[in-house]
This record gives sequence, C-alpha cells and structure tokens, in this order.
Amino acid sequence: RSIDIFCAILLLIPSLGLFIFIALAIKLGDKGPLLYKTERLGQFNKPFTLYKFRTKNGADVGNDALHSVLVDTKVGTFLRKTRLDELPQLFNVLKGDLSFIGPRPEMPALTAVYAEKIQYYNTRHLIKPGLSGWPQIKNNDAPRGGVDIERTTVKLSYDLFYLKNRSLLLDLQITLQT
Repeated sequence: RSIDIFCAILLLIPSLGLFIFIALAIKLGDKGPLLYKTERLGQFNKPFTLYKFRTKNGADVGNDALHSVLVDTKVGTFLRKTRLDELPQLFNVLKGDLSFIGPRPEMPALTAVYAEKIQYYNTRHLIKPGLSGWPQIKNNDAPRGGVDIERTTVKLSYDLFYLKNRSLLLDLQITLQT
C-alpha cells in the first residue's frame, strides 16, 4: 500500500500539467463532462467509483453495460490510444480502491453475468484490482464492451495465473512492460 501511495503521488505531480491540457481538449471538443465516473467492483466485490477522463458519448452504467454502444469523442480516440484517459485513476490508487497491479475492475452488471457463467470468476476479487495486470500485457484480445464469455474466460486465466504467482518481482515485470 505504501508503494502505491508513494508512486501515485510521484506520478500525480508531473501529471497535473497534463490534466489542464486534457481538460481543455475535452471541453473544447464537445463541452460534455470532463470526467467519466462508473461503478466498478473491487476487492471482495466491494463497489467503488472509478474515475477516467471521458472519451466516449453514451451510457454503459447499470444493465446498459451488457449491451452498450459507445461513440468516441473527437479527443477520446487519442486519449484511449495513449492511455491518458486513465490518469484520474491515480486518485483511486490514493483512496485505496485500486493498486497499481492487479485484475482490472469490472462493472457490476458484467460481473454478475460472468460470475454465473464462468467458473472461479469471483476468485479475481480476492485481491485489490489494479491499473494494469497480467492480462493487459499478455492478452491482446480482451473483451471491449458488452458480454463476451469466451474472451473473458481467457482473460480470467491470466488473472488466475497472476493470483497464483503474485510477487513483487512479477509486479515489477508487469509495471515495466506496461
């Protein structure tokens, strides 16, 4: 936890300048909200609010997450490609909702479906979710939007590998590859 806090503060300081430019780009692009807030499930299936810079127009909250069709904003494509949309999650790390490394948190509606259909799915909730994880660096075919049992099962196998082999050395490897 102390490494998470130290690194989050260390990254937030230089990122604050980027926050201003990103905020201006989003506001000039379409005048919509700056941040995207969504409920995700963390450790022990505890819900929390995840923060990102908004990159899409549409809704993917509640049961809409099961069939969401979202459209990139003008600036959103760039923010997603560069992962700059994830910077506000450093505040989630400071709050203790996220760690730097762990299974990515999922939306409650999707988790409910996956927990019912995929054996051992909830095992991934035994540890704190992370900004990055083993599936993010090893699996390029992750599901994007809506329910995808087959791809999520593959992604879960990477999360379970991480849970089984979790160590400071593996976390460092994931961090460097991220």
